[in-house]
Amino acid sequence: MEITMKQLPYLDMSFFDNEEKKQGSIIRKTGSRKLYILFYYFNKRIEKTTGLNDTPKNRENVRLFLDRIMTKMERGEFRFAEAFPGAPDTDKAYFAKLEGWNFSPSPQDITIGSYLEKWFEEVVSLYDSHSKRFDYRVILNSWVRPYFAEKTFHDITRLEMQKFIATFKCKIGKNKGKPLSRARSVNIVTVVRTLFNDALDEYHWDIPDPFRNLNRHMPKTPPKDREIFRFEEWLLILDAIPAWHRPMLEIMMLTGMIHSEISGLHRSSIHADYIMVQQSIVRQVESSTLKTRYRIRKISITKRIRAILDEVLARTDSPYVFAQPDGKPYMRENFTERTWTKAVKKCNIPYRPPYSIRHSFAAWSLLIGIEPLRLVKLMGHGSKQMVYEVYGNYLDGIETEYWEILDYFGKDFIETKKRPLAYYQNLPGGNLGESQGFLKSQVIEIAQ
Repeated sequence: MEITMKQLPYLDMSFFDNEEKKQGSIIRKTGSRKLYILFYYFNKRIEKTTGLNDTPKNRENVRLFLDRIMTKMERGEFRFAEAFPGAPDTDKAYFAKLEGWNFSPSPQDITIGSYLEKWFEEVVSLYDSHSKRFDYRVILNSWVRPYFAEKTFHDITRLEMQKFIATFKCKIGKNKGKPLSRARSVNIVTVVRTLFNDALDEYHWDIPDPFRNLNRHMPKTPPKDREIFRFEEWLLILDAIPAWHRPMLEIMMLTGMIHSEISGLHRSSIHADYIMVQQSIVRQVESSTLKTRYRIRKISITKRIRAILDEVLARTDSPYVFAQPDGKPYMRENFTERTWTKAVKKCNIPYRPPYSIRHSFAAWSLLIGIEPLRLVKLMGHGSKQMVYEVYGNYLDGIETEYWEILDYFGKDFIETKKRPLAYYQNLPGGNLGESQGFLKSQVIEIAQ
């Protein structure tokens, strides 16, 4: 039986070690009776199935077939695109360039499904950010591949993108069937745009931009109002939270640190009078840097913070401050569902996510007199916009809790010469955020 090239359906490349590069190899995979050929071409491993069962006669024929391939390669007569017409156009174009002959695929020739495999391996996998690689992988597998796998780059038009955006609905969970948020939708489209532009650069295509004016078709989900905790609610939650996690939540409230920063906080980052926030753990991957340069910051240690740190540092010998009982770093993946949600429900108060602790820290700090610029630095922001937004949303209604919150944070948390923002609200001019006095409060002192 003689084997022809057409009898060898294309199979995605796999990687094996210690194979014979010069003569190629005949292999079998675990659980399969089929014979495969494995050879190197331009130092790239290529694996194909013959579709034939492993018998002595078939092995003899496959060896002859593989020898003919190796002979053509030695003579410089082998052409990958001719030998394997069923291979993806991306592979055929790649080897055609190395072989020195002209193969210029058009947008109609390359499917998104075939290109994104190569693109992820050669481009996305090299991104420095683990979070970005993870997000791209999820978006490609959950959204791009199911919709575009069989479509070509020629099919990506503005109309097709509008149809794609119309499919943006939650697939699981309590919001199943509801539109995705605008932010999530933008992230998905960004991945498709990046993939599309990289293909244009690689093949020098000049085709219409399918992403022009797409914003008008994105979901119009209104921004969610940030919510904070009233002081009494916070005490209820602390009482309902298991004792092991209670110090961690208190430090989050007293510093404005977020989960990833808490996870990555090392003992070496705790100094005599300040905490150095400079590392994080996101999706179980530790990073030696934070999201932006503003997030790297010093947080003064108050008497209350010091007491909590002394307690947690004595619990384990782990290099991590808020380690789990086994010494490993704290991970938030299961905390929200298994611990936080149950505690809030037990308190019989409206549900708010753990991130509301950070918003509460901002609102409470402003209430007891922290200068806006100091708060910006404490929270690791790059501008004052968030601070003013928080003040305008939250100050009303919590003024009566001034003394309780001040006592909770401690007088050593604030600068004693500065009046609390609740004081300035009563100055002529009405809303503090709109008054000139608010802007000048950073550099002047109000007479006692």
